[in-house]
Amino acid sequence: MTTEPSRTPGRFQRRFRLWPGGIAGRVAVIIVLGLIAIIVVNETFDWSARRAAFIDRTARHAADRVIAIVELVEATPAADRPRLLRAVSGPFLQVRTMPVPPAPAGEARRFEERIRRHVARLLRPLGDRPVEIQVVSGWRGRLHDIMPPPAHDLPHWRGGVLVSVGQADGDWLVFAARHDRRVRRGWPALIWLAVTVGLIVLVSIWAAHRLTRPLRRFTEAADRLGLDVRATPLPEQGSRELRRATRAFNRMQDRLRRFVDDRTLMLAAISHDLRTMLTRLRLRAEFIEDDEQQRKALADLDEMRSMLDATLSFARDDAAEEPRTRFDIASLLQSLCDDLADTGQAVSYDGPDRLTFEGRPTALRRAFGNLIDNAVRYGGRAAVGLTGHDDRVEVTVADRGPGIPADMREKVFTPFFRLEGSRSRETGGTGLGLAVVRAIARRHGGDVTLADAPGGGLLARVSLPLSGT
Repeated sequence: MTTEPSRTPGRFQRRFRLWPGGIAGRVAVIIVLGLIAIIVVNETFDWSARRAAFIDRTARHAADRVIAIVELVEATPAADRPRLLRAVSGPFLQVRTMPVPPAPAGEARRFEERIRRHVARLLRPLGDRPVEIQVVSGWRGRLHDIMPPPAHDLPHWRGGVLVSVGQADGDWLVFAARHDRRVRRGWPALIWLAVTVGLIVLVSIWAAHRLTRPLRRFTEAADRLGLDVRATPLPEQGSRELRRATRAFNRMQDRLRRFVDDRTLMLAAISHDLRTMLTRLRLRAEFIEDDEQQRKALADLDEMRSMLDATLSFARDDAAEEPRTRFDIASLLQSLCDDLADTGQAVSYDGPDRLTFEGRPTALRRAFGNLIDNAVRYGGRAAVGLTGHDDRVEVTVADRGPGIPADMREKVFTPFFRLEGSRSRETGGTGLGLAVVRAIARRHGGDVTLADAPGGGLLARVSLPLSGT
């Protein structure tokens, strides 16, 4: 014997639950993710462009000033050079004479190597002078150690370029050109980006709900059609595809309505013809001389007429034509119980004195009447209960009869199906009572089920939505 493996949700399934279940939510998420992707791609290209501009600006800033200062230093007497270097040094550029150039700190990164090559191309006007170039990522590290920044240096400078140019006397002019390596946007831009994304989310949610509103109306119309084939047709609104689907839905509803009407007319015609023949047979049965055979023939004819009337009533579905109204369902049940109690039947009611319900009172009276009659006829008594909940009402009818086997409780709702024994033809009935009850309950958006009653007997439970959908 093989056992089915347990279907414990995995990590992926648990994460996937974050995906919205409704179409509106999914459309909104898709729109938002698409727009965020566009923003990310645009920001990526924009950042690349700004970084390229930064590289060019940094390289030109360093190269132009280095060339100018080198030529100025070489044209200045050696005694005046220290004073000149102090004069040209500032927060953005420092110049110092060193016996040897600073040693490289390590292998340059790709971003630093691009700046270094660009500076080298721009320093070609220096000719045959030996030149060494290093790009330093942060002045708080190596650049700070080589050339401490001036007192008025700003804290947001993040890097710089070290350019060492050899002189004829063997010394090296070392230039520290600092720069702000930040290529990202400031806080105002980030705040504006967050506001833009928030507006996109709100507009996407609104647009998705507006887009799926016709689908919700379509769903509601489908539910109404399941309860009432004569429901109001759905207005043809929305997109071209939705209007086409709505038109097809309305045509289907019209065909179903015509089918039901044709079936009712056909059964009415058949019923008329059968009644005529039953009348003839009844007249002929009056001439049967054997009293016992005459009694049996007349009983069969009466049962056939009863079945014919019940079948026609069931097929006509008269209750579906009844308009919905708000009424007191508690008073309806109490009146049914009082009517039977007045005839000496053991019928009791347990529930609230008043409970407003929206539905078809005549149809529900017929359904509850069938259940109570069955309980009295086959179970000796009927205990009727009514309870109200936040979104539904529940009516129970319990008897003290032999009950119905569990494997037969669904079959008894089949039209013309009758159990043997206590619920046989001899006790009356056409087998349509419970079928009518379930049909009425489902037309109200509810259902009826059978179970064992506490203490023995059968318990019929009718559950209906409080609004009588």
